[in-house]
Amino acid sequence: MNALFILAHQDDEVAAASRILYLVRGGARVHCAFLTNGAATVSASVRDAESRAALASLNVADLHFIGSENDIPDGKLVEHLDRALELIESAVKTIDEIYTLAWEGGHHDHDAAHLVAVAFAKRRNLLESTFELPLYNGFRSRNFRVLSPIGDTWTRRTISLRDGITSSLLCRFYRSQRKTWMGLLPEALIKLVMLRRECIRRVDVARLFDRPHVGPLLYERRFHVPHDRFTSFARPFVAHHFGG
Repeated sequence: MNALFILAHQDDEVAAASRILYLVRGGARVHCAFLTNGAATVSASVRDAESRAALASLNVADLHFIGSENDIPDGKLVEHLDRALELIESAVKTIDEIYTLAWEGGHHDHDAAHLVAVAFAKRRNLLESTFELPLYNGFRSRNFRVLSPIGDTWTRRTISLRDGITSSLLCRFYRSQRKTWMGLLPEALIKLVMLRRECIRRVDVARLFDRPHVGPLLYERRFHVPHDRFTSFARPFVAHHFGG
């Protein structure tokens, strides 16, 4: 079985680490594709090396640095949706399951990666085998929430303590993102090590036509990207690939 994780940045694999461990342990061949170069503050080569080391620790070697190899800038993925879709279509052949970041309004690149993943799944007739995982969002929070799903229909799986620790410790590989992980890690430790919880659900095309949640989105508050600007690029892509 071949599983593909479609991610935005080199370190987003932390959101999926418990699922990656579960799949690898079950004999799956896991592929990870990164759709931006991650080079907002350091070079793409640094970000790529960090994720390569992190994923090697999970026994994953099939990596596709699509953003780095094709100059898709960190923070600009929504402006390159069709290009990213065509590039991943060319890079990845046989796939049975797809995983991506949740549609949650946390980072605009995360939501853009979700759009690309769902469009790719539709092309491959894999919508029923495509799943989302939360990373962070600002729903009902003045700051942000980590690994906290929004809405219903989520499946919660109890992970082992060992897998929780392994997932949390991936942050040690991301030296260039130390400041980010100082903020994210405390709640991640609670969810992964104390609660030992993984949340996952099947993607739903209908959600793509709505805001991820009511109220201001985290990427509006934290990254100063208006939702209207995001949708000015996303809406034509959604209409083309999903109608409506």
